[in-house]
Amino acid sequence: MTCDSIQEDFLDYRAGRLAPDRGHAVSEHLRTCLTCQRAWADFQELDRKLEKLPSPAPSENLRRNFYAMLDTHLAAQRQPGVFAPVRRGFARWWAEWMPSNPLAQAAGVAVLLGCGVLAGLWLQTRRERDADLASLRHQVDAVTRLVAYTALDRQPASDRVQTLLAADSTSSAGLAKLLSALALDPNINVRLSALDALYPHADQPEIRAGVLSALSREPSPIVQVAMIDFLAAAKATEAQRQLERLSRDPATNSTVRAAASRGLAQLM
Repeated sequence: MTCDSIQEDFLDYRAGRLAPDRGHAVSEHLRTCLTCQRAWADFQELDRKLEKLPSPAPSENLRRNFYAMLDTHLAAQRQPGVFAPVRRGFARWWAEWMPSNPLAQAAGVAVLLGCGVLAGLWLQTRRERDADLASLRHQVDAVTRLVAYTALDRQPASDRVQTLLAADSTSSAGLAKLLSALALDPNINVRLSALDALYPHADQPEIRAGVLSALSREPSPIVQVAMIDFLAAAKATEAQRQLERLSRDPATNSTVRAAASRGLAQLM
């Protein structure tokens, strides 16, 4: 079971739609895989942000505009169309030339029915061909997106740093990209660059929560110290419990323990 297949099931896993054995396998994998733990935390953070987005309110003019459009449509239907003379001429032709003999009428209906069946078969074949073409186009688009994502993921660390510096940090998408790089990028310099770019937004609770979440999974002491300094400078009182745990954990790097103690002093 690969990490890609696990991450593809995140949406169904959160919604509880996975089969019991598959859900158990995902849970067990998340217990031991650091990469998937980070991806799962990032997925949950994004899901929480999407839930906070306000629902668009309908315009006050919606009802009035709808009924005005409906009245216009009904008025247009009451007016005779450009094909009205054609329909009237066809009705007269049908009344004059339709045979009065029931057998002849039945034969004419059978011919028309046969033409309809042939036309339906032709249309069905064309729809199936169009559906095959649409499926092929969809597969080509999927492969194109996969190639583009792989190429971006294999960018050198220096290029990823430049991408972060060029990101629009004033937008929600730009901030989400910075938080994602801080939590998931394998390069220390990229993570430090992302943290530096987040400093102007340290007053936002979502940014502080993202940095605190990344701190709990950060393996590098250098980045841990930088995150602790960030939270202390941002007066993130919600980080006190995490900093206290780091300062008392004998397994934690001594430099990180000292930074955590210093950060606690700043927050108190």
